[in-house]
Amino acid sequence: MLATQLGRGGRRTQLSLGRALAALGEASVPLLHAATADPDPRVRQHAIATQRLMSDPDAGFEYAIEEAKRIVALGAAGEKE
Repeated sequence: MLATQLGRGGRRTQLSLGRALAALGEASVPLLHAATADPDPRVRQHAIATQRLMSDPDAGFEYAIEEAKRIVALGAAGEKE
């Protein structure tokens, strides 16, 4: 249910949803992975930012969302670094 809300709302809403998905841990990983291929760039950005938040909680959501925007713009959403 939470994954259907990816890309919705402003930064606050997205951060809250990202934290909720991160709190689910491994259960959210397949959902987030699938969302990185969504046709909507906002959904892809939010999914990537949430993945980044899960892998590096100290980086911060603002940094993660900006990085996700760059990744989506370059078309590398599903690639690992």
